[in-house]
Amino acid sequence: MEIVISGGKVAPSTDEIATPQAAKARRIANYLPRPELLRDAVIEHNQDDNTTSIRFETTAGPIRILLPVAQGFEFHIIHDSDTGPRILGTFRGASLSVRAAAFRISEFLRTRGLK
Repeated sequence: MEIVISGGKVAPSTDEIATPQAAKARRIANYLPRPELLRDAVIEHNQDDNTTSIRFETTAGPIRILLPVAQGFEFHIIHDSDTGPRILGTFRGASLSVRAAAFRISEFLRTRGLK
């Protein structure tokens, strides 16, 4: 599932977003190694902030994996809590294959008991 945030409004995406980040997010989501992650992954396109992330509902609340905006930047793992967004971790991965990035995301969530 994909959602788009534009003008502060959240709506399900009916059109395919054609940015490089959106394509990479779809490829990463397709390679998530565990069925519960693949089933629960939501690709979120925030057009207000010009970001793309993969969101998961976890035992601790929503977790977003914010994709790097350009080569050489990092993936950010963000917990959206009641007090606001908080970065739980980062990893360099703009040069990683999509399979390796999907594995790192899966292991981060598994080792912290989030998914």
